[in-house]
Amino acid sequence: MMKYNLLIGLVICALPCNAQTDSTKMATFNKELIQLKEVVVKSQNLIVKADKLTKIISINENKNGEELLRQTPSIALNGKDITFNGSSGTKVFVNDREIRLSGDNLISYIRSLSSKDIASIEVLPVAGASYDADARGGIIKIKLRRKFTDDYQGNIAIKGMASDKSFATRPSYSFNMHQHKWDFYTLGSGSWTTHDKGSILATRFYRDNKNHYSSIGDINTPANNQNICAGAFYAIDSLRTIGAEVGYFHDYTDMNTTSNSYLTYNDNIQNSNAQYSQRMKFNMLSGSVNYQRKFDNKGSLLKIMVDYVNKKSINKNLYNLTFLWNNRDSTYRSNLSSTYNIASTDISYKKVLTDRTALLTGIKFTTTQMSNDNCYQSLVDDKWNDVLAYNYSSKYNEYIYAAYAEINTEIKQWQLIAGLRAENAKTTNHNVNMKKDYSNIYPHLILGYSFDEMKRWMISMRYARQIERPAFDALNPNRIELSQYSYQIGNPDLKPSYINRISATLIHDYRYTLTLGCDLYTDLIREFAKQDPKDNNVSYVTFENHNHENHWFVNINAPFQFGKIIDLNTNLTVVRQCIQMTAKDSYSNHNLVFFNCVANFNLPNKYYAEVEYNMHNRLYSGNSSIKTSNSINLKLKKTIAKDKILLTAGIDNILNESARYESELSEYSLQSSHFMGSTGRLISLSLTYNFNRGNKIKTRRVENSSTDDRARMSNKL
Repeated sequence: MMKYNLLIGLVICALPCNAQTDSTKMATFNKELIQLKEVVVKSQNLIVKADKLTKIISINENKNGEELLRQTPSIALNGKDITFNGSSGTKVFVNDREIRLSGDNLISYIRSLSSKDIASIEVLPVAGASYDADARGGIIKIKLRRKFTDDYQGNIAIKGMASDKSFATRPSYSFNMHQHKWDFYTLGSGSWTTHDKGSILATRFYRDNKNHYSSIGDINTPANNQNICAGAFYAIDSLRTIGAEVGYFHDYTDMNTTSNSYLTYNDNIQNSNAQYSQRMKFNMLSGSVNYQRKFDNKGSLLKIMVDYVNKKSINKNLYNLTFLWNNRDSTYRSNLSSTYNIASTDISYKKVLTDRTALLTGIKFTTTQMSNDNCYQSLVDDKWNDVLAYNYSSKYNEYIYAAYAEINTEIKQWQLIAGLRAENAKTTNHNVNMKKDYSNIYPHLILGYSFDEMKRWMISMRYARQIERPAFDALNPNRIELSQYSYQIGNPDLKPSYINRISATLIHDYRYTLTLGCDLYTDLIREFAKQDPKDNNVSYVTFENHNHENHWFVNINAPFQFGKIIDLNTNLTVVRQCIQMTAKDSYSNHNLVFFNCVANFNLPNKYYAEVEYNMHNRLYSGNSSIKTSNSINLKLKKTIAKDKILLTAGIDNILNESARYESELSEYSLQSSHFMGSTGRLISLSLTYNFNRGNKIKTRRVENSSTDDRARMSNKL
């Protein structure tokens, strides 16, 4: 049985995306009437530029950060993943500092923020030169509210989620204070899942129609995760500011599985029972220091960022197999520990040449040190013995040197953003004594044009070249046993993927957008399911480079307002995915569809309702796929106590859809379904309390310089 948590890594294909950088000026159009001679214009709270879209958040929206993201144009939250125009790998920044979490941890963190905290959400389809060249999937920048008076504000929230098979509690808080020259903030969130039960069904369909395999497993996955960070700014004077932030992140999962497998192969019948216990945890400490020096009132700025991250993870696994056909059992265990250290320094200088032109230059250095140790043992005669074939230690070092420059300018109705980033990467994989040294340049160009003075019709054209470096676990050449019939193994020969992104977006009335584009991949890294050459009944997951993979896409975003009662946001992405696995293969083509629709209802007596619909058809990655999915979520909200308390009740996944996967191997196809309480139909209740002294407060975050590197270690280890 192939392990479901690895198959999830196959799910979301890296699909389209495109543009970034702060450039030209444009007026903000609020939901109010603007009289211009005989013309009356009414617009949403959106600011549209050639390189980004900014959504202004009303302080009275009574929504958390997750809900606000769902209703931001071109953004979709698919389960634990945030996507832009159907493309995964989107990075989230709060006040220019990346939130270095993934999956449930990231969503939980965003959920801890509310419309009381958030001033705006910026969507940048393509990362500019100041971001690492592997910053793919677009950028989301959350700007928090600011104030200069001495006061404070915060919120505390608690949410309970339950189904017939699971129960979870999700607390969160945020607190910000401004006092004289000091700004202090702290925020945190967590999730405690007492139980999360489900089942996993897997079936192999052999092409010879003679052999058969099926497996059914019961699973329970209690888990908890917490993250907390605190930071402070000190204004030395009107020109100089220094800030520091520390963060702690913890995640623990206790997965217990009992499965029964039945295999008929070449007239031999093998049936077995298995019990698996997997305890996975990680602890991560981070620290950042930021210094800024202003040189004029136009915005010229020197910025120095120093960042350090330490992450330690431990995976302890215990397996017990009972082979019923020969009355034999086997017990073994493994202990995998990993340590990461990432340090970086980024120095940049922005010179504002005129009120319409700015030049940004900078340099960055990043070092990454990684080590893995795995101990694999079997139980024989009541004694644990090392299985040397599966024991290993590995060490990996990486050094990246970068320099970049970017110019932003506006000439009449034209907007131009052009940048170039040069990177040199040196890597050493001590486990296989492999060294690599490669350099590349990564240009990007954004060109915008306004057809009228009010900018009701605009077009934005974008190009960017980017890189996707292999995740660290994908390079690990050692075998990691997952079950009786499956294991994982990395590929130290993986090459980086290079992407050329091209798109054009037509914008009307500041909110309707039509985007046409393509993402052209060379050596795209994909997970592949294969059969073990020594035992065809055992399958494994590894990583390989696709020769070419092209994604041609169309995205339509259209918000509608029906009086004062209904707001409707629709987002549709259609992709033509063209895959060439090797240079000798012909292209295989797939049509992908992503659709998201959110309807908000403003009801009497401060009641609010929200209905959300999400769908995608079959998604393809490597030789695996995820089947079509449809989900409907419903929420009802009520504010009381002068809007200080928000009560929310909801039902997620009303249709109770399960995750369904399929892999095509040489002898058979593998189909599996995963029914988990936490991803099925859920009933939720939440309470949020907002407090403050004075008006809403200035809130800032300390920036860091290793944001993109951290994402590579947060996916699976």
